[in-house]
Amino acid sequence: MDYDPLPPIEPPAGPPPEPVRPARKTRRRRLLFTLPLAGALLVGAIAGIGFAAAIHMPRVDALREFSPGLITEVRDRDGAVFASFARERRVLLAEGEVPELLQKAILAAEDSNFLKHGGVDAEGVIRAMINNLLEGRRAQGGSTITMQLARRLFLTPEKAWRRKIEEAFLAVELEKNFSKQQILTLYCNMIFLGQGNYGMAAAAKQFFDKTVAELTLTEAATLAGIPQRPTAYNPYQRPELVRSRRDYVLRRMREEGFITEAELEAALAEPLTVVRRPPERRFAPYFGEEVRKYLETAYGTTGLLDKGFRVESTLDPRIQGAAERALRAGLTRLDRGKGWRGPIARVAADDVESHVLPAWERLDLSPGVWNQGIVLSADGAAADVRFGGEVLRLGEKGIAWTRRSRPRELLKRGDVAWFRLEAPASGAGEPRLMLEQEPELEGAILVLESATGAVRAMVGGWGFERSKFNRATQARRQVGSAFKPFVFGAALEMGYTPADTLYDAPFAIPSAPGQPPYSPRNYYREYFGIVTLRRALELSINVSSVKLLDLVGAEQVVDFARRCGFESELPPFPSLALGSADVSPLEVAAAFAAIANQGLYVRPYLIERITAPDGRELETHRPSAHKAMEPAVAYVLTGLLEGVVDRGTAASAANLEIDLAGKTGTTDDYSDAWFVGFTPRYTLLAWVGYDLKESIGREMTGAAAALPMWRMMIEDGLREGWLDPGERFLRPPGVTLQAIEYYSGFLPGPGAERVIEEAFVEGTQPVLQYEPRWSKILALAWYQQRPYYLPKAGERMPEQVESWDEILEAWAEKE
Repeated sequence: MDYDPLPPIEPPAGPPPEPVRPARKTRRRRLLFTLPLAGALLVGAIAGIGFAAAIHMPRVDALREFSPGLITEVRDRDGAVFASFARERRVLLAEGEVPELLQKAILAAEDSNFLKHGGVDAEGVIRAMINNLLEGRRAQGGSTITMQLARRLFLTPEKAWRRKIEEAFLAVELEKNFSKQQILTLYCNMIFLGQGNYGMAAAAKQFFDKTVAELTLTEAATLAGIPQRPTAYNPYQRPELVRSRRDYVLRRMREEGFITEAELEAALAEPLTVVRRPPERRFAPYFGEEVRKYLETAYGTTGLLDKGFRVESTLDPRIQGAAERALRAGLTRLDRGKGWRGPIARVAADDVESHVLPAWERLDLSPGVWNQGIVLSADGAAADVRFGGEVLRLGEKGIAWTRRSRPRELLKRGDVAWFRLEAPASGAGEPRLMLEQEPELEGAILVLESATGAVRAMVGGWGFERSKFNRATQARRQVGSAFKPFVFGAALEMGYTPADTLYDAPFAIPSAPGQPPYSPRNYYREYFGIVTLRRALELSINVSSVKLLDLVGAEQVVDFARRCGFESELPPFPSLALGSADVSPLEVAAAFAAIANQGLYVRPYLIERITAPDGRELETHRPSAHKAMEPAVAYVLTGLLEGVVDRGTAASAANLEIDLAGKTGTTDDYSDAWFVGFTPRYTLLAWVGYDLKESIGREMTGAAAALPMWRMMIEDGLREGWLDPGERFLRPPGVTLQAIEYYSGFLPGPGAERVIEEAFVEGTQPVLQYEPRWSKILALAWYQQRPYYLPKAGERMPEQVESWDEILEAWAEKE
C-alpha cells in the first residue's frame, strides 16, 4: 500500500487557520463534478498505459530462477559469523516457512482480500480513489501485497498513475504464474523493514533475536506494521509510534476474525519489547577485509554482495582475541611512556550538558571499552565526565599513569578525551573510570599454524576505523635483525655448525668505486672477539652476522631466504644480513614458520572453503608447499633460536613453560621493532612502528617494544588452552645431540666453564676438546684475542699463524 509521509508528531503551534468554505459541501461538489471526468480519464489512461505495459512487460515467470541479494557471511573456526557483506541484509524464508500467525498479521495490516483477488483489489482501489478525492490529496493507496511485490521487483517507487497502472498489470501476471503462498513468501523475503533489514526473517532477528517461527502475536503484529513506513516505524527511535501501529494491526486482526477478543485485549496490554543490542563492534576487521578483497577479485562485486556465499575461514576467535588485546595493551603501554598529550577536542563551555558527540552512536560503557567523554568539571580531587546521559567520576587512580595527581592539571570543562571503565581486579565493587589516549604508534600481529599455513589471527593496526591500511599484509618495512636467522640457516646448509667461531671485531668491506667502504657496527659499539655462531645469533651481533654473510655469499643467503618464503626484493648487499630489505610481516612470519615446520614452507591462507547458499562447494583450500631446507638444518636452526629466548636478546620470555624459539629485530634509529618466534605449533609475529618512518624512542628495541606483546599472547595461550605446554620441538633423523663448552664450541674438558647440549647435523660435531687456557683467552679484550682465533673453512688465515699448532705454541710462549 502507498501512504503519505509520516505527519509530524507535535501539532503546529498556534490556532488552526479558518476554513474558506464548509469542507463537507466543498467535497461533495468536487466529487459530483470530478467523478465522471476522473472515470473517463482513468479508463483512457488504463487503456493507453496498459497497451504500453504489455509491450514492455517483464517476464515474471523468470522469477522462478530469481535469487534476491543475500548476505555473504564469513565464519571463524567455531562457525560464528564475524564479517558479512551485502547490498541488502536478508535471510531467506522458503515456501512454507512463513508461520500462520505472521501471515494473518500481514494480511490484516496490508491486504485483507489477498486470498480472494487476482492481484488487484478493485474494491480497495475504488475506496482509495474516493477517499483521496474527498481529502483533496493522495491520502490512501490501493496496493495489494502482490502489487507491492511487483513494484519492489520490477518498478521504481515513484508515486504516479502510470506506475500504478503498470504495477496492476504486473500484479495480475504474478498471480497467473505463482501461487498465493509463493507470492506471500516472496513478499516476506523482499520487503524492507528498516535498520538495513530486508525480509521478515532478518527483521525478526534484529528486533526480537528470534526466528519467525518463534514470534509471539504482538511481535508478529509489530513486524507486519513496519513496512507501511519502515523509516518512521523504528522501534528503537519511536517506540510509542510503533506501538500505536502495532495496536492498529492487532485490531485489524480481530476485525478479520484472526484472533479472539480475549487475545486482542491481552496483546494490547503488552508493552513493546525489542532487543536492545549493544553497539556492534567489529571483530577481526583486518582479517575480514582481506577475505572481502579476495572474494571481490575472484567473484566480482555482484558475487560478493548478492550471492550469499558461506565462507569458512581459518580464523581462531580465541587466538584473534588474544592478538587484539595484546596489540592494544602493548601500544597503550608504549604511548603512555611518552606522557599525556592533552584532550582530543573541546566543546564550548555553554554546550557541555547538551552537546552530542558523533562517537556516542556506538557508546558502550562496558568495562574495557574505550569511549569519548565530555568533561563537565575538574578539580584537585576528581573530574565529572559525561557519556550521553550518564555522568561518571574520574579519580586520582584513573590518571596515575600521567604522573599527575590532580585531574584539573590535565582536564578542564569542555575537554573531550578517551576514557575506559576498568573492572576491579577482585571482581567485586564498581568499575573505575580511567583516562586514556589513543596511541600514535601502530602495530601488527600475525599468528600462523606452522604446519598448515592457516592464518589463525591477524591484526593490522590499532583500529580499522582509524586506518584501513593492513600493516600485516600491505606494509613493507625493514625487518632488522629478525633477518639474521636466514643468514645463519644458509651457513648451516654450507656445513657451518653452531659451535664454529667467528672473530667479532671492526672491519670494512669495499664498496663501489668512489664510495666509502661499508663498515657495520655492533649495538653499543661493543665487540666480543672470538664467538661461536650460537652466541653471535643469541646476542644478535651485527659485525659477526655481516662477516658470516660475506663468508657464505650474499647470493646463497638470498636463495635460502627465497626458499623460506621471502617474495620481496632482497638486494644482495652486505647490509642484507642486518635486515635492510623492505618486506611484509606476512612473508616474515611465513618464512619463520618454514623453520618451525622442519624446513617445509607452506603458503599462508585465510579461507578453508566457499559454498553457495544451496550448499554447492565453490572453492576449497588446497595447500601450496615446497621444501625450503633439510629437516636436520631446520632443527639445528631452531635450536639456535631457542637460545635467543633462553639466554639471548629475548631472555625476558625464558621463564614461560613451553618450548619457544624466536628472534628480535630492531632497525636504525629504533624505527621498527620486531619479535618473530614460534612454539611447536604456532608462529607468532609482533611489529611496532610509525606509518611514516621515525624513531619509536630511544632504546625501543624489538625486545623492549615488540616482545612484551608477543609474550602476552603466549601467556594468554597457556591460560586459555590454545597453547599446549607439553608440546616439544621434534628431532628429525640426521641430527646428533652433543655436549659442548658454550663459549668456545669445543667438546667439554677440564675447566669447562659452561656446558650445553647442542644439535649438529650428523657428522659435523666438533672433535677438539676444551682446555683451561681457553678461559684466559676468551677473557681477553677483543683486540687481544686475534692471535688465538682459529679460522674456519673459507676464511683467510691470519698472517700471524698458519695452523692450530702454531696457535697453541704462541699461547705457550705467551704463558
